[in-house]
Amino acid sequence: MKDLLAARRYAEALFDIAKVTHQDLELKEELKVLSQALKKSKDIERFLSNPFYKNDQKIKALEKFYQKEHNQTYGTLLNFLSVLFEKNRFNLIHEIVEWYQKIVDAHHGMGEAEIRSATPLSADAEKVITSRLERIAGYKVAVKKEVDPSLLGGVRVKIGYKILDGSVRHQIDRLKAELQTVNVI
Repeated sequence: MKDLLAARRYAEALFDIAKVTHQDLELKEELKVLSQALKKSKDIERFLSNPFYKNDQKIKALEKFYQKEHNQTYGTLLNFLSVLFEKNRFNLIHEIVEWYQKIVDAHHGMGEAEIRSATPLSADAEKVITSRLERIAGYKVAVKKEVDPSLLGGVRVKIGYKILDGSVRHQIDRLKAELQTVNVI
């Protein structure tokens, strides 16, 4: 739990800096790319997370990665990563990225919703669900879709911390629980 709070604080601190310098959206994209790259290359993530390597070695490695880019956004990103190295908090990078994206989205009146369905949604169905979610949430929603045959039918939506479960699987489970509480003579 402490790590999640720390990740959120680091994300908030980075956002405060990025907002002033108008880099929040650019940093959001760069952090997303960095997180995805680290997930694909566990060796690099282990190197960057390893406290036995010196921080300047890690920064030099990252500077080589970003050598083509010499703008303020990359400077801010490298400075932020340097702080994570110094504080031995680089292991929180994925959580920080997740929090940062949520903070930026909220600031710009956007959000993300996950829609899981038993079969692929038609474009019309997706449009109707997205429209309703935007009305409920009060902000623009980017939809992430996933097909999950175990739902049997219907949809399960996650927006923010809320889960709206209209799946057939959920209804069957609920009915089963109700039947188990009925006393049969």
